[in-house]
Amino acid sequence: MDQLKLKLQEYYQRYQQMDQRVKPGKEEPGFEDVLDMENDILSQFGLPTSRRFVQILHDFVHHGHVSDQLLDFVSKKLRSAARKYLLAPVMSDIDLLESAREQKRSPYDVLPELGYPAQEYALFLIGELYYRRNMAAADILDELKKMQHFDSWNDLMLLSKIHNHSTHELYAKLKKEELRFVDDFIQYTRRQDPERLVNKRATPTEEGYTPNYKTITKVQVEDIIFDEQTTPSLFGKIKSGRGYTRITISLEFSELNQILMSSDELGVEISNHIKKRLGNPSAEKPTVVDIRAEFGDVLKLDNCYLEVYKPQHREGTKWVEDKDNFYFVDKILTKKEFEKRTKDAEVKRKIEECLELIGGSYVYYQRLRRLGITDEEAKLRAGLQDELLFKLSYFLNKVKE
Repeated sequence: MDQLKLKLQEYYQRYQQMDQRVKPGKEEPGFEDVLDMENDILSQFGLPTSRRFVQILHDFVHHGHVSDQLLDFVSKKLRSAARKYLLAPVMSDIDLLESAREQKRSPYDVLPELGYPAQEYALFLIGELYYRRNMAAADILDELKKMQHFDSWNDLMLLSKIHNHSTHELYAKLKKEELRFVDDFIQYTRRQDPERLVNKRATPTEEGYTPNYKTITKVQVEDIIFDEQTTPSLFGKIKSGRGYTRITISLEFSELNQILMSSDELGVEISNHIKKRLGNPSAEKPTVVDIRAEFGDVLKLDNCYLEVYKPQHREGTKWVEDKDNFYFVDKILTKKEFEKRTKDAEVKRKIEECLELIGGSYVYYQRLRRLGITDEEAKLRAGLQDELLFKLSYFLNKVKE
């Protein structure tokens, strides 16, 4: 059996394994391997991974069993498609786009022939901006080239999930790359999926309660779960006394990215993995990232401090905290920011203690005056002989009244 037949047979087996659905929340096993094999097989014939050529392989794997006759048939079909494709007149990219629009070809077909991935932003550029809004082909191609050059596909997909995206660092990065249609794309995706913003959690102020904030660190994150409709959640544990307590933390995509970027190499790996998952429209939802299984260890959040709070619900006229160990993130602090905040709080506490003492000195001064001690002597005994200090003590005492 020649190499091509062996590859086709292996592809058939891999596809069948992938097609065995797994439980919700897990990605189909071997999905990326199957895509790589499709690319490998088609490239042997000089064919791009356009939908029309990939369909030949998909038709093949939907046969009940593999035989030599079937393998020969698929090989001939691929050779025939390759002859037709490779012997067709050479077209410029602009001509190819114009022809595709006239023939109403799917962007999924066109993009691989142009040498670009069938990624959401690329599909938007051709399907929406070029086909529907009649943007110039040269502008579309220029944007595709920039995206490919900077490899910003996954960055843009992550940015599109972030509320108030224009204030995020990724937005500034993409703008520096002179990408023209980022805002159009994000507005378009949100119009297509209005629930994404509707499902953004309400703040305590909007709900009407005052949360009890606490600061946590050294969380050991075991799983990250997210989908298109809800914000990400971290599942893990935190030190509590001599043992550990299970904890769930809900946060925005921008906050998740901030945490991961502060978590050394493992955090960066996980961030890139999540971007890849977000860019894979065929991945099952919700998406579960089992960190230990995927990366060999849990993610330890040692370099940041999370200011969190428990959601509350009404019981009659009172707001009551939920009992579960479930928290929302309000703020993320770096170690340096946390130490500065702690130091500032300590300084503030000491200043308040000093002011308390100064204010109390005026009470002592008044008591001495009532005992008939002269004004000058009373100020001296109360430690208020300095006129400015005396005035400060007086006003601090007045504030208390």
